[in-house]
Amino acid sequence: GNGSSTTVPRLTTSLTRNTVFSDYFVEKGDFLRVRNLQMGYTLPKSLSATMGAKKVRAYLSANNLYTLTGYSGFDPDIGNFGGVLAAGVDYGFYPQARTFMFGLTLQF
Repeated sequence: GNGSSTTVPRLTTSLTRNTVFSDYFVEKGDFLRVRNLQMGYTLPKSLSATMGAKKVRAYLSANNLYTLTGYSGFDPDIGNFGGVLAAGVDYGFYPQARTFMFGLTLQF
């Protein structure tokens, strides 16, 4: 009300708390994610033959490399946990893991 020094509502567990849905804590959840990125190089056949192979290929792969968002939670991709009434509610799950893989393919 007038003269209050905050815009944040008080936290209460009393029986008079307001249990109606509110948009007070709603924020934009849009995001752009680099989900999979793979880069590889196949050696020329002349170079592969000197190593005794038909084909030699090296690659580097990254999953969940980067997420661009203004969302303040751990992961903006919160899914639908808890049914229809809880759709879009962030329960604080851990973000998706970022993984890196290196591989070498040799064909003889």
